Amino acid sequence: MKWVNDGCPGSTFEGYSHRIAARALADDRYITIAGKGPSWTATITQLGVELLNSIDDSEACNRTRQSEADLFIQKLIAAGGVLEVDGGYQHMAANDALIRDVMKSALRPKGYKLEITSVGSWQRPKYEAHWARHFPDDVDERPVPVPDSVAKYHPVAKVFRDSTKGVSKEHVALAAKLLHALSTESAARGYEVTLPSSHKRTNSRGITTLDGDIAITIGTTIVALEIRELPPNGGAARPYIPKYNSRNQSWTLVNNIDFISTGRLQLELTQKYATNGRQERFRDGKRQQLDTALPAILREIEIQHLEKEWKREQARLKEEETQRRWEAAMARARIRIQDHHKAQQLKIQADAWAEAGMLRRYADALQARLSSERDAALVNRGLSWLTWLETTSMPRIPCSAPSRFPSWQTTAMKTLFRFSTAGAPTDRMG
Repeated sequence: MKWVNDGCPGSTFEGYSHRIAARALADDRYITIAGKGPSWTATITQLGVELLNSIDDSEACNRTRQSEADLFIQKLIAAGGVLEVDGGYQHMAANDALIRDVMKSALRPKGYKLEITSVGSWQRPKYEAHWARHFPDDVDERPVPVPDSVAKYHPVAKVFRDSTKGVSKEHVALAAKLLHALSTESAARGYEVTLPSSHKRTNSRGITTLDGDIAITIGTTIVALEIRELPPNGGAARPYIPKYNSRNQSWTLVNNIDFISTGRLQLELTQKYATNGRQERFRDGKRQQLDTALPAILREIEIQHLEKEWKREQARLKEEETQRRWEAAMARARIRIQDHHKAQQLKIQADAWAEAGMLRRYADALQARLSSERDAALVNRGLSWLTWLETTSMPRIPCSAPSRFPSWQTTAMKTLFRFSTAGAPTDRMG
């Protein structure tokens, strides 16, 4: 289109292959062609000019968006990997486009992708952009050789060949050969290849086995796959066949319920797994045959293994962090309990110390009162009272503070306090 718009300058193309593309553009009325051989010329139409301008605008828009993605990556890296952005429904399309453009950028760190998640609440929405692990960057496709003929099948492929289901007889050999190639290459990479029926799983129906025809195990990751033959395009269209109706003694046309062989095979992951948009079904098509998709199948299994191991490691780290936080909380709780106990003991001892001081002052006041008393009967009663205080033995009060008065005074004060609270006749004792 640009060449025709520039006036078809010479020395741009060699031969005549470009005239084939020009003929296709002329059929769509983007250009017009005149002459033959050396007199061959092409002229762009108004429709072609409009298409060319839209292509130029699209390329310029792509370059602008890519430069914006590069700028955003630089800002995100400068912010330490976390950056607050606009989010919500009104920004969803723009954020999705930004994520796609960042994935295409050469500045994107290998093994990471951009994610925009909500970290706020309904009342205070807040969205952050951050890097998340992207394991497809860490796994490359490696070739899976498919032999022309198989002399001895892998045990898994042999079981499938001898008990086929879902594949017509004329295509069983091809399906078994593909399973054999997948099994042999997996074993060569150090993976375990078994039948899915040998692995148990627990679900709502209880303990069952995995479905499929082959199970590939990498570490603790088990991925089961099933190979089937695809029905005709549309699936529902079946040719009619005549069937005899014994009741009416007549022939009628009915749908043919027999499987119609197409020769198109499909390998599918039988277990539900969040592949984040990656391919889960691999089939024969116009652009790719199933034998050329075997490297992508093994790559998907290896990606799932890395993702599961990473999630398991993150769960372990989270559990350890939870344990550390629990232990720290328990240590703080023990300190708070000890402080509370000490505070209680401090209050008890302070109250006892204050009580002992009150009783000491009472005894001192009683002695001073007796020394100045002139009534002999009252003095005798007071002295007998003090004598009784000296000879009375009472349990020690719960006070660990050192006493500033003799032990007899401590006993007397405790006794006085007990009698005063019990209503003893102390009206003339101070």
